[in-house]
Amino acid sequence: MRFSRLLAGLLLASACSTPARVAPAPAPPSEVSTAPHPGLPLPTEHVLDHSAEMDNKADRKAWFRERHWAADGDDWKAIERANFNAARAERNATALKASAATNWVERGSRNQAGRVHVAVHSPDGQNLYVGSSKAGIWRGSVNGTGWAPLADDLYGGAHWVAATPGDTAGAPDILLGATDNGLVHYSDNNGLTWNPPAGLPGNLNGVRRVAQMTDGSEYVFLLGRVSSTNVLYRSGDGGRSFANVLGLGSFQGDLFVPRDGGSELFIATMSGVRRSSDDGTTWQTVGPLPTSGSRAELVASEAGAPRLWLAMHGSGSPKLYRSDDAGATWLFREDLDDYWGSLSASILDVGLLAYGGVECWRTTNGGGSFNRVNSWGSYYSDPANKLHADIPGIDVALTSPGIEAWYVSTDGGLYRSTNGLSSVQNLSLDGLRISQYYTTHTSRTNPSNVIAGAQDQGYQRSTENGPGTFNFTQVISGDYAHAVSSDGSHDYVYSVYPGFVLIQTGENSPSVSTSTQFPAEDHAWLPPLAPDAGFKESFFLCAENIHRYTKSGNSWIRSQWSTTNLANQSGEYLGGLAFSPLDSDRAYTVTSRGDLYFSNDHGVTWSFGSSQGPDGQYFHGTAIEASSLDVDTAWVGGSGYSNPPVRRTTDGGATWQDWSQGLPATLVYCLVEAPDGSGTVFCGTEQGAYRRDPGGLWTSIIGAEAPVNTYWSAEAIPSTNTIRFGTYGRGIWDYQITPGVVCAWTPYGESHGGQNVLGIEPLSSPSVGNEQQFRVSGGSPLKFGLVAYATQSASLPLFGGTVLINVNNFGYAKLVTDGTGSGIAKFTIPKEPAIAGIDLFVQGAIIEPSAPEGWRLSSGLETVICN
Repeated sequence: MRFSRLLAGLLLASACSTPARVAPAPAPPSEVSTAPHPGLPLPTEHVLDHSAEMDNKADRKAWFRERHWAADGDDWKAIERANFNAARAERNATALKASAATNWVERGSRNQAGRVHVAVHSPDGQNLYVGSSKAGIWRGSVNGTGWAPLADDLYGGAHWVAATPGDTAGAPDILLGATDNGLVHYSDNNGLTWNPPAGLPGNLNGVRRVAQMTDGSEYVFLLGRVSSTNVLYRSGDGGRSFANVLGLGSFQGDLFVPRDGGSELFIATMSGVRRSSDDGTTWQTVGPLPTSGSRAELVASEAGAPRLWLAMHGSGSPKLYRSDDAGATWLFREDLDDYWGSLSASILDVGLLAYGGVECWRTTNGGGSFNRVNSWGSYYSDPANKLHADIPGIDVALTSPGIEAWYVSTDGGLYRSTNGLSSVQNLSLDGLRISQYYTTHTSRTNPSNVIAGAQDQGYQRSTENGPGTFNFTQVISGDYAHAVSSDGSHDYVYSVYPGFVLIQTGENSPSVSTSTQFPAEDHAWLPPLAPDAGFKESFFLCAENIHRYTKSGNSWIRSQWSTTNLANQSGEYLGGLAFSPLDSDRAYTVTSRGDLYFSNDHGVTWSFGSSQGPDGQYFHGTAIEASSLDVDTAWVGGSGYSNPPVRRTTDGGATWQDWSQGLPATLVYCLVEAPDGSGTVFCGTEQGAYRRDPGGLWTSIIGAEAPVNTYWSAEAIPSTNTIRFGTYGRGIWDYQITPGVVCAWTPYGESHGGQNVLGIEPLSSPSVGNEQQFRVSGGSPLKFGLVAYATQSASLPLFGGTVLINVNNFGYAKLVTDGTGSGIAKFTIPKEPAIAGIDLFVQGAIIEPSAPEGWRLSSGLETVICN
């Protein structure tokens, strides 16, 4: 205990010194365009332009299907479900075990959220549960602070969420998460483990609605699809089990559950609207539907006793109807030209309704007229107060008697409104870490410069390189992938948007421009790029052929580079291109139909590689990597549902062999070699990340720390011997290759509820002699707070939450507020070599008069102090 006492005493002494003023947030970089203008690339899911909708959105879906190519009878979605069930079972088995220091460090983005689908209040009304796209369920305050992931192991995210009280006072809420394609799981321990409910059929392949009663019964309803039949299920235990209560046949109907404590349910069926006053046990027909169709969305305003609204899908645009007699008769209101199924009505204002597509539209006069909440382009000049494009969900909940809150889910995070959408507040600007990344690129000249290409959150740039998560600035809107640079710097970086190449010039004061000279031939929706080694002002684009772009004055000139016909069948195109780091004349490429080629003249002419064989005919190539140790070695990855997902050549591309041992049947998105010369190779797949050491097999590396997610991109960072993965839903994660103690803070105790709602983030590395800085957020505004630290952890119910450090031997550092809800605390780890190796635990706390016991707490951070 001597060193523990020494540490506590020295830390306490340093904590008593007066901390410096917190520095203001840095200004956005100069390259950012802050005003909406016609030059902004349109949202890639948009329907504002019909021809673009037909071309762009259809191409994106086709591209996604092609990448998951499989033989007839090999259902890749079913295969990935089996992979997920195995991963979830393994995660559940290890969830309650104590975890040692991890090789993983989460990098964010901290401030650029991706797609959100749904938001519901916790039963006590103090928090929000948010369902995201491929990033599970998150919990945060209703004001958007203290975000914490509760379901990093829920593949597919959560399109629907229900939250009911725990079985006893103080027990965690029971959470139910469901995806549109029928994955349903519940947790009764704050997301520590997730399990499928009883009573739902194993072949459930869709969910149309999840809703819960607010009349005290706590019933949860799930409207699902089994094959082509739609069925309403009910749960009386928070979602642990369900029973069938009503069949709807082939009609994709919808259910409305009152949100104000009422008990009358309404459901749209093919035969008309039905009503139930006994929690769905029996149903009475109210009246027929206003028109025929295959699908409907049904919502209501309780203020109209109730007024019902119905969006009917048939031929042409969906049609909106209103009923002022609870579904007996209907009045046509308008065609919904910009509509994705997101529809919600006010609880308190009978005239207020909103729907969403690319943009959010609302009426305050019962559908007499509709106006946009804001144009999609206005987001870029005011992301805090303007909705991002694309609206997957709209939810309304009572915050107190006579007051309601609207929650708008977008492709750029979650928004809240307390004035009926007259204005909105972005809740996603600090800590909702659900970015959907296609690519990252970290400068080898200055590793603080990081570029990321996101789905509908644009081309982003960060200038941070600390131990925690990074803020990113969105430089330009849209989708961007395949960021490459010939020398690893950011002097010239090339990335691709569906329709043009984006070119960044300048390492520290960059600017961006576009080249729209795509070749008029088949190519991927986001065609791969490759750097041209030794030529900073040129790059390659993969289509049916290889095309080289070269800077000429202020323009970029495209020329067909290869003279070999690489597309052997209609629709075939290149899926990847790599040059050997040892000899740039040696190149390797793979097509979307698994054809493998090698070149010995820098990619001008190509030879066909053998050994694809009959087991490779369903291989869609998506990734290729050339060895830095052997010019004749390369690896290729792609769809592995009907054949091996990874192959290797050791003879310069003449033959390729199965190199998938240890991998499940899956899609490999990326491959990268370790930068330390060890020969270790890493890959990112549909649901995880793997490493393969020389002489070994592929082994999963996500453990219990990294998310079960799509690992879309990977890059090596030599300066830290790290592999940086970009995930499609949980942002950027760094994997430190060298085993042993990782000099970083890692979170713990995130599964506690109650008043553990603050966010805490490390801003420094926990080594001897270093000043430690922590950002604590979630106060409103913060008046007094602290970060407490100890050499032992705990789990002590206190202050309405859980204290996570040993209260019998601890020190603390005061928080210095920034005038809002955040503050910084600082203390210094003494420069004593004997302290290295000691465990250290920290937790934030603030005085909060509105809290039940006057305090709010954060989750914990732990580390092993390093030299």
